[in-house]
Amino acid sequence: MIPLIVIRPQPGCAATLMAAQAFGLDARAFPLFAVRPLAWEAPPRDSFDALLIGSANALRHGGDALAGWRGTPAYAVGETTAEAARAAGLDVVATGGGGLQALVGTLKPEHRRLLRLAGRKRVALAPPPGVTLSERIVYASEAQQMPAELAAMLKKPCVVLLHSAEAAHHFAGQCDTHAIPRRRIALAALGPRIAAAVGDGWAAVTAAAAPHDNALLELAGEMCQTLPEDSHDTAGLMQDEFTDDRPLPPAPPRRGTGRRLLWALVVLLLIVIAIALAAFRYPDVERELGMLLGGKPPAVPVRIAERAAPSVPQAAIQATPPAMLATGLETRMAQLEDRLSRLGLQAEAATGNAARAEGLLIAFAARRTLDRGAQLGYLEDQLRLRFADAQPNAVETLIEAAHAPVTLDQLNGELTRLTPKLTGIDRSEDSWSRVKREFASLFVIRRVSEPLNRPQDRIEHAKLLLSTGKVTEAIAEVGQLPGASAAGPWIISARRYETVQRALDLIETTAMLEPRRLRDGDGTAVEQLSPLVEPPTVGVPGV
Repeated sequence: MIPLIVIRPQPGCAATLMAAQAFGLDARAFPLFAVRPLAWEAPPRDSFDALLIGSANALRHGGDALAGWRGTPAYAVGETTAEAARAAGLDVVATGGGGLQALVGTLKPEHRRLLRLAGRKRVALAPPPGVTLSERIVYASEAQQMPAELAAMLKKPCVVLLHSAEAAHHFAGQCDTHAIPRRRIALAALGPRIAAAVGDGWAAVTAAAAPHDNALLELAGEMCQTLPEDSHDTAGLMQDEFTDDRPLPPAPPRRGTGRRLLWALVVLLLIVIAIALAAFRYPDVERELGMLLGGKPPAVPVRIAERAAPSVPQAAIQATPPAMLATGLETRMAQLEDRLSRLGLQAEAATGNAARAEGLLIAFAARRTLDRGAQLGYLEDQLRLRFADAQPNAVETLIEAAHAPVTLDQLNGELTRLTPKLTGIDRSEDSWSRVKREFASLFVIRRVSEPLNRPQDRIEHAKLLLSTGKVTEAIAEVGQLPGASAAGPWIISARRYETVQRALDLIETTAMLEPRRLRDGDGTAVEQLSPLVEPPTVGVPGV
């Protein structure tokens, strides 16, 4: 597996590094940016209807001036920024999925005056008609020089994560400054705009399906698995290694080749002569040889009392030139060798595909066992044998999780048990107060587009999300409840479940796509490429 490079600034760099390692990736952190806060003066709060936030750094480095904006409606560019906004006490009303400009187009009618908290380098926005947009610069992201260790790593195949267009421009410039060939580096971008900003000449440039870290890491995991470890072409390698225009060193002579070829021709000639003599002296040999070589055997009489006379006169056989007979036999033997070669390749492919199928069955069995909350048993040894070389972190995550498994049923049951604490219901209230509260909650009138505000509604929505496997969204719902502080252990268990599911996904992907480090039941490396991956074309630049 080729390494994954994270270049975003801290603390996001450390968070992405930990998440990538949880995915089982060989991730390395080299922050090429340092974020520092800038002094800013907060305008009067009543002058604006909502905040527009394009980065979690605006909330991390906004300082004490943000304290006066608690409870203000906020529009966040992505889920990470939305989580930081909620932690700062803001009321997140919408989370974007395609950049700030698309988010501005989804404003509520009552939010016509926006205050944008941004960094020094930012994307210019065009607000809709009737909407005013003011800006406050609260932080600066300063580019750093590429360290020598990173420059050395980038001269070999790797995948680099890009979280912003600024990062794309800076990384491309640093590669050019340090004379690092682009064709060995694959780029995984957080969005299409970032992918478009990086330029061309790279081994691959792909944008994540959604603008959040999980989708980006899933994409990076696939790229680390599927891209070859030596992605540069032969001509490019020669150019890099012989930049002083010296002639390439001659290939070492192959000793004994002519002598081996001569002996092979002599042996082949002796075999042909022996077969020709046998066919001439014993006519039945010709029929048996024809059947062996795939030819059509001559017709055999229904009843044979004794050996029949040859159908072709002996004089005609003697008149057949030996060279013609030898040429036909050589052709048949060449066809037989070609057929045996194809059978050998098919047998090798079948063996490799069978090993992949066995690995996929092991991965499915591990998922089913962990979903039931049972111990892995013999699957633990199989996971180590087949996947430890390719995905050591994912295997250890699954084995460790099996000692204290977490299931969706457990999460649902614990959420039900915590409902009184999460919703803020006082169990000590008298019967009359409880009756009045229950009666008042029988009928609730709200708009269809209005978000869920009642704690009980959020609990039910969280349970629905859990039943569909959307654990991250369920955690977000629980985090907005009045008694969210009581859900700390539940959130930890939910995140453990999510980590296990990601590790299972990675193991299944490895069984299907891993080109080199997957092993079969005997511990032998599976060298046959997966039928799902198109083999690289030799000699084509960039492949």
